[in-house]
Amino acid sequence: MYRRIFLLALMAGSAAVAVRAQVDVLTANYDNNRTNANLNEGILNTNNVNATQFGKLWAYPVDGQVYAQPLYVHALSIPGRGTLNALYVATMHNSVYAFDADASGGTAPLWQVNLGSTVDPASFDIAGAATYTDILHEIGILSTPVIDRAGNTIYVVDETLAGGSAAFFLHALDLTTGSEKWNGPVQIQASVAGSGWGGTGDATNGELPLLAAGHIQRPGLLLANGSIYAGFGSHGDYVPWHGWMVAYNAADLPQQTAVFNTTPSTAGSAIWQGGRGLAADPDGNIYCSTGNGNYDGVMSWGETVLRLTPTLSVADWFTPAEYAAWTDDDMDFGSNGPILVPGTNFLIAGGKAGLVALIDRTDMGGQPLDTDALQFFEAVPNSKFAIFNAALWNRPDGPILYIWGDDDVLREFQMQNGVFNTSPLAANGSLQNALPFSGMTVSSNAFVPGSGIFWATSATSTTLPAAGVLHAFDAMNVSRELWNSDVQGRSDALGSFTKFANPTVANGKVYVPTDSNQVTVYGLLPVPGVTAVVSAASFTSSAIAPGELISIFGNSIGPSVPVGLQMDSSGKVATSLAGLTVSFDGNPAPLLYAAAGQINAVVPFAVAGESTTLMRVSAPGGAAFTVTLPVATAAPAIFATNAAGQGAILNADLSVNAAGNPAARGSWIAIYATGTGVLSPAVADGTMVGATNLPLSVAPVAVSIGGQAATAGYQGAAPGLVAGVMQINAQVPASVTPGTAVPVTIGVGGTAGLNTVTMAVK
Repeated sequence: MYRRIFLLALMAGSAAVAVRAQVDVLTANYDNNRTNANLNEGILNTNNVNATQFGKLWAYPVDGQVYAQPLYVHALSIPGRGTLNALYVATMHNSVYAFDADASGGTAPLWQVNLGSTVDPASFDIAGAATYTDILHEIGILSTPVIDRAGNTIYVVDETLAGGSAAFFLHALDLTTGSEKWNGPVQIQASVAGSGWGGTGDATNGELPLLAAGHIQRPGLLLANGSIYAGFGSHGDYVPWHGWMVAYNAADLPQQTAVFNTTPSTAGSAIWQGGRGLAADPDGNIYCSTGNGNYDGVMSWGETVLRLTPTLSVADWFTPAEYAAWTDDDMDFGSNGPILVPGTNFLIAGGKAGLVALIDRTDMGGQPLDTDALQFFEAVPNSKFAIFNAALWNRPDGPILYIWGDDDVLREFQMQNGVFNTSPLAANGSLQNALPFSGMTVSSNAFVPGSGIFWATSATSTTLPAAGVLHAFDAMNVSRELWNSDVQGRSDALGSFTKFANPTVANGKVYVPTDSNQVTVYGLLPVPGVTAVVSAASFTSSAIAPGELISIFGNSIGPSVPVGLQMDSSGKVATSLAGLTVSFDGNPAPLLYAAAGQINAVVPFAVAGESTTLMRVSAPGGAAFTVTLPVATAAPAIFATNAAGQGAILNADLSVNAAGNPAARGSWIAIYATGTGVLSPAVADGTMVGATNLPLSVAPVAVSIGGQAATAGYQGAAPGLVAGVMQINAQVPASVTPGTAVPVTIGVGGTAGLNTVTMAVK
């Protein structure tokens, strides 16, 4: 009986099942490559982000300016609140908030903690020097925190007063309560051997300490190698300053694991990176770039991109030949921070001079010559203080780099055959950027056509504070602006602009930090219509396949009271539920579940051989909505049973595979999937498959378990379920490494699967 309930749940589902497809945003710039890209956005696309369907939903009020990128954790269990999606916001008033990311219970925080008094930026002013205006009002939490989901912890660095003096503290807060953990907080203190900045007296007896009053902690925090890494730069280049990086044990904060200084016996060379996080490669090497300062290639590292070991020793570096002139002109090469191109050895760097360097991170050169770069080109012509932020869409046909420089047009450059085409792929000449301080993000559903959006914030004035604008552009052609927050006037207004503050795009919503003591949230408006069509197994949108189980999301598209699967008089799954019908080129689809916001259906097999199909949703009450969808021969995806991605898999004894019930290596399992395409012999839509004359997948199915090819046996319709639910029997490879989350994927006839699930193996 348990097995029967388990299998029927794969067909019916509910809106709650959608959490399977959701993503986490746990660190600055989305990942340790620092790409500013979320390639798992299956809801927002170039068709539905427009003035009719998209706009401002609400705003979360907070107690200070928000410079840090909001972080997002899906399907988090919070005591007393159940399981929900959580948004984490850190403010310059030294507060950390956890919010319900969907505001289903209102915009009041789930919890809030304040970490202490803040620092007045004016307190750092030096007599005779220009007033410090880089940051106004107060300094508290400036950098983006980092989340360890497995450890249920968010790590935060705040600047506060200790004994009347500025001090930095590292905190580890519980995700569900905000309480301190891992023996935190710890005051960040460090020193290195050196004579310091000559004539300033910042070093004593050959030791140079990290002086909190002379530095800010700007780059996003990095979690790597079991440590939390934090970088430090200057307060407006007030003398003396240096570049610092410190590391602490993530599981025991008082244990400092490494310290690095860029100029222990000379001057300058801040690590600030426009707020971009410190980067890390799969081997645990750390990457950063520095600002104006001394360079000698031995102990001074001004205007340099550095590769550091996990213990923060210099392993390699790239220094442009122009370093001396750039230092004299305050043209920081480190104003943006390195971007690692995923799956390659490429590193992208760029700074105030408007030049982009493409570097082999495994062989950076180690001497000040432009020829050490694979490529060095001018991305922002004739502009001073040009590149402070960038985003990268790592596409299989060539990565695309987005740059919006000082008082310049938005440009995108594509890399092909190992170098960038220096002529922009596209540019938007109708919009000028008042300041080069934009926050930016690329969102897409992998590489599905029409899913790519480039998001950017801009200021309406060259003087801050100023009103901000959120823009959405077609990521394949930024000359096409899809929408901006000024289109509808005050109703979509963003609030005041915060420089370098990247929007967080996650699961159909855009969370934008502001200088107005709020995070403004945008998404699809509750207007009637279809908003997304996705695989019911992977919850990603792609071309649909004949017989595929899909989920259709929207507003007022189905009955107000949810209705489950029903059978018609012929014994097939009904094609009408509470007055709702769905058809594809006029062919009625079997319906598995219907509600006002979600419909689960089976794509009719008749779409086979078509390149597109017209889907028509006829809602109760007479409203009708049509969407043209691409069709593929296959769109394989494996069902999951929970938000963590546990696959819908039965062990050899027909029990449900789970962490507490693993499958033995060498045993056979049954994997439940959809989207494998046409069947032979053909079956009528909505047929409940019997135990004899089972229809098989026409295209062969390949299975991978733990990264190893698995022997596949039966691959056909799942007995007892509607045609379109597939059962694939596979043998767990004997050499697979055991674990509770071993990855499982399938492919069909050369078409890669849409998702990866996990299974437990013993």
